[in-house]
Amino acid sequence: MGSREDILSKIAKAKPVGNELPEDLSFISITENLLETFVLAAQNNGSQVTLVEDTAEILAYISENVAPEKRIIFNIKEFRGENAEVTDQEMNDPHTLEDVEIAVIEGSIGVAENAAVWITENQMKYRALPFITQHLFVILEANKIVPLLHDAYKIIPVEDGFSCFISGPSKTADIEQSLVIGAHGARSHHLFLVK
Repeated sequence: MGSREDILSKIAKAKPVGNELPEDLSFISITENLLETFVLAAQNNGSQVTLVEDTAEILAYISENVAPEKRIIFNIKEFRGENAEVTDQEMNDPHTLEDVEIAVIEGSIGVAENAAVWITENQMKYRALPFITQHLFVILEANKIVPLLHDAYKIIPVEDGFSCFISGPSKTADIEQSLVIGAHGARSHHLFLVK
């Protein structure tokens, strides 16, 4: 027997006995206040959170805080009048989105445990949009927050195309433990929670 086979044989003999899986694999959240937990998790992720009564407050916020010459793409039904480029033409080349300063999109489901928001391709309009924009504004109805990711997966609608959870601004620290914001996506993440 060679050394390789000898090692593999010893590993096979030392294999621990497996444990039986529990019959009930459901997860129970201990969160009492979903909105409060979601907001805290979002802030810990580096997101800015604003509670609003309706979408008109979001438009007012943008007009007050964003320079008018900046390119903003809205993919919200109520905001279609704000930029005709989304409704009037299809952009087949994501490079045309390179100068988007702000993307305003809607999320479907929020998760209190980590402030992740489920966003479908239909809500993004363009798959690259939430990742190429400098600043991502996400609108979520507060009553769409669930306690855990497991709860979200139970109710996520199945759609064709691309969908993902987005939580906070893009960040990485895998190179020499130096935190880089905006490495793979938006440099800032602003959540508007509609009460």
